Amino acid sequence: MKVSKSILSALIAVLALSGTTLGQSYDAWLQQAQLGAYQPASDDWDAILEAAKREPTLVLYTETSRAFPMVEAFTAATGVQVEGINLRGNEIIERVRREFDAGIYNVGVVLVGSGALIADQLVSRNALTAFVPTEVADVMPEAAKYPLLVHRYSVGTWYYKNEADPNVPPYTNIWAFTTPEYTNRVAINSPLASGTTMEYFVGLVANADLMAELYEDYFGRPITLEVTENAGYEFLKRLLENRARVVPAFRDVSAAVSAGQGYFAGFGAHSAYAAVVRGEYDFQLDTDVAPAVLSPRYIGIGSFTQSPNAAKLLLRWLTSQEGGSVWWGEDFPGNPTVESTGEMTTLKLSSFDKLWDTPIDLQLQLRDDIADFFILFQ
Repeated sequence: MKVSKSILSALIAVLALSGTTLGQSYDAWLQQAQLGAYQPASDDWDAILEAAKREPTLVLYTETSRAFPMVEAFTAATGVQVEGINLRGNEIIERVRREFDAGIYNVGVVLVGSGALIADQLVSRNALTAFVPTEVADVMPEAAKYPLLVHRYSVGTWYYKNEADPNVPPYTNIWAFTTPEYTNRVAINSPLASGTTMEYFVGLVANADLMAELYEDYFGRPITLEVTENAGYEFLKRLLENRARVVPAFRDVSAAVSAGQGYFAGFGAHSAYAAVVRGEYDFQLDTDVAPAVLSPRYIGIGSFTQSPNAAKLLLRWLTSQEGGSVWWGEDFPGNPTVESTGEMTTLKLSSFDKLWDTPIDLQLQLRDDIADFFILFQ
């Protein structure tokens, strides 16, 4: 079938506007963008900036609205234009996957959590490409470079309200949340919607022996399992059966705990405490009693983007003291040379007595089973 030159030109123009790359292999794009194996031993930031100014507007997918003042500061400092799009973390991952599979390469940079989903859904199909600025490559641990560069760390932990003694948790053990005393007095965000909540339950299931020890410490007898596989699953089952409130977002957890009468508990990201400092909510963070979980947030470049140099500049900016300043007062920087600032500087990762890690291989192994389990007992 013959196609007129005018129609072909229009088609190419439409594809160019949508960010697609016709007939180019991933390796060829990496070489052109100087990424992956083709990244130079030292980044020439002057040359990268000049190239970035000639590229199309960079599109950023982010799960936090805090990215918008960062984008404004970045554009003011560099003259490089960025369009920020704010979506939920799982929505970002699903959108990037669908667009990539459809041959649409609009996204330039992704800023999101859920490392297991990123590895499974995006990095595995080369939809996202890792980039580590050479000046931070030697100071960041290897674990902070996989599956993408860690921008910052959040901690999934418990909030509490205790009117009897505001600075002391109203519980002495996490298993208290499964007792009649806490019926309908616990709020969580669904692990189907929140990567941090999923990481937490992965941590509990992966550390089932420790959960069994906590059970025996609280109830004075070894745990007995009839339906569930281990103490981590048993905790989740009993928590849901005890009418835990499953709410849409962490801000709803914050609101539920703040409004609790007498005492209340909820699980969420530690950074929500900044809203308590500002007087928006009323609760305390548990750093001593209940296990907490480390929850990284990642940054990566959208493969086949037409703005790879702008993307490199933005990643460098995000990991810098100035560029990431909107986060350093609440979250913990992935770049160890950056210092925390703002209202929560006294809170450190070392402040959490029981900080359980959830390696990505465990998340990939357990998350589907935990999702099925949650749906079964919710």
